Amino acid sequence: MNPIIKVIFLLIFSLSSPFLIAQDYDTWFQGGPQVKLVNAKMTIDSDLVSTSDIDSEIGYQIGLFFRVNINHIYVQPELLFSTVQTQLVFKDYDGIAGFNPQADFEFNTLELPIEIGYKIGQLRLNGGPSFSFLLSGQRSFLNQLNAVTEEYNKLNLMFHFGIGVDIQRFVFDARYQFGLSKTGESLSNIIGTELIPNQRQWIFSLGYNILR
Repeated sequence: MNPIIKVIFLLIFSLSSPFLIAQDYDTWFQGGPQVKLVNAKMTIDSDLVSTSDIDSEIGYQIGLFFRVNINHIYVQPELLFSTVQTQLVFKDYDGIAGFNPQADFEFNTLELPIEIGYKIGQLRLNGGPSFSFLLSGQRSFLNQLNAVTEEYNKLNLMFHFGIGVDIQRFVFDARYQFGLSKTGESLSNIIGTELIPNQRQWIFSLGYNILR
């Protein structure tokens, strides 16, 4: 098993172990629907490709969250459907000076973030891994629309940290997430070389607790 995955599972187990060893903890559950707005930016170190003038990915996520609270500590897995769009510009494409066509990408993914946090009153501090499973991807380039699902990794691992607050039944969160970008895992069929840009994104979410 990958060492990073081992550390993640050990951390989750250590935080969940009070379930197994005692009954004196104040334990309760929360869960319900959740929507998120994703604003991502990429940095690309290449003379062949650059981000567009928009310079960011935009997208949304919708799904469910479930939270296990143990005193001030909680573990919150989520299951989300995500759609993200982005644009890249190819400089002097095909060796033609001044020819800079734009490619539009759209990816549909299944997201599984695991939030591990600590509560201070209504405020929550959290962090954890996020697993992203690619469902479909398409690219629009030079007036052609192509499916690119097979050109990218089916699974990506990212990490996030952030803050949140609960107000009655409403759950608000802001996260900073970093990891590999799906957009640039393989552009070899366009520019003839592998390219992996760095990706950073802010995620703002609103959830509604229906359990308590």
